Amino acid sequence: MLDGIRALIAFEKTGTVSEAATQLRLTQSAVSKRIQSLENELSYKLVEADGRKLKLTAKAVQFLAKAKPLLL
Repeated sequence: MLDGIRALIAFEKTGTVSEAATQLRLTQSAVSKRIQSLENELSYKLVEADGRKLKLTAKAVQFLAKAKPLLL
Protein backbone atom coordinates (compact mmCIF):
# COMPACT_ATOMS: atom_id res chain seq x y z
CA MET A 1 0.00 0.00 0.00
CA LEU A 2 2.79 2.45 0.84
CA ASP A 3 4.38 2.00 -2.59
CA GLY A 4 1.04 2.82 -4.18
CA ILE A 5 0.62 5.93 -2.05
CA ARG A 6 4.13 7.10 -2.93
CA ALA A 7 3.40 6.52 -6.62
CA LEU A 8 0.15 8.48 -6.35
CA ILE A 9 1.90 11.37 -4.58
CA ALA A 10 4.57 11.44 -7.30
CA PHE A 11 1.85 11.46 -9.96
CA GLU A 12 0.10 14.34 -8.20
CA LYS A 13 3.33 16.35 -7.98
CA THR A 14 4.51 15.75 -11.54
CA GLY A 15 1.22 15.46 -13.41
CA THR A 16 2.23 12.48 -15.53
CA VAL A 17 2.98 8.81 -14.98
CA SER A 18 6.17 9.21 -17.00
CA GLU A 19 7.54 11.99 -14.80
CA ALA A 20 6.41 10.18 -11.65
CA ALA A 21 8.33 7.13 -12.85
CA THR A 22 11.44 9.23 -13.40
CA GLN A 23 11.13 10.77 -9.93
CA LEU A 24 10.70 7.36 -8.30
CA ARG A 25 13.34 5.71 -10.53
CA LEU A 26 10.81 3.18 -11.79
CA THR A 27 9.28 2.31 -15.14
CA GLN A 28 5.97 3.82 -16.21
CA SER A 29 4.48 0.35 -16.01
CA ALA A 30 5.61 -0.08 -12.42
CA VAL A 31 4.04 3.24 -11.40
CA SER A 32 0.79 2.35 -13.14
CA LYS A 33 0.71 -1.07 -11.48
CA ARG A 34 1.31 0.44 -8.05
CA ILE A 35 -1.54 2.89 -8.52
CA GLN A 36 -3.80 0.10 -9.83
CA SER A 37 -2.92 -2.05 -6.84
CA LEU A 38 -3.80 0.80 -4.49
CA GLU A 39 -7.10 1.27 -6.34
CA ASN A 40 -7.84 -2.42 -5.83
CA GLU A 41 -7.08 -2.18 -2.11
CA LEU A 42 -9.24 0.92 -1.66
CA SER A 43 -12.00 -0.32 -4.00
CA TYR A 44 -12.33 2.96 -5.89
CA LYS A 45 -10.68 4.73 -8.82
CA LEU A 46 -7.84 7.14 -8.11
CA VAL A 47 -7.07 8.29 -11.65
CA GLU A 48 -9.29 8.84 -14.66
CA ALA A 49 -8.83 9.77 -18.27
CA ASP A 50 -9.10 13.44 -19.17
CA GLY A 51 -8.79 13.41 -22.92
CA ARG A 52 -5.38 11.90 -23.61
CA LYS A 53 -4.07 12.60 -20.10
CA LEU A 54 -4.79 11.19 -16.68
CA LYS A 55 -5.99 13.17 -13.70
CA LEU A 56 -6.75 12.44 -10.06
CA THR A 57 -10.33 11.66 -9.14
CA ALA A 58 -12.07 13.63 -6.41
CA LYS A 59 -11.73 10.61 -4.10
CA ALA A 60 -7.98 10.51 -4.80
CA VAL A 61 -7.66 14.15 -3.77
CA GLN A 62 -9.52 13.41 -0.52
CA PHE A 63 -7.42 10.30 0.08
CA LEU A 64 -4.14 12.16 -0.47
CA ALA A 65 -5.19 14.93 1.89
CA LYS A 66 -5.33 12.31 4.64
CA ALA A 67 -2.43 10.10 3.53
CA LYS A 68 0.26 12.69 2.69
CA PRO A 69 0.78 13.97 6.25
CA LEU A 70 1.51 10.39 7.32
CA LEU A 71 4.32 9.98 4.77
CA LEU A 72 5.85 13.42 4.43
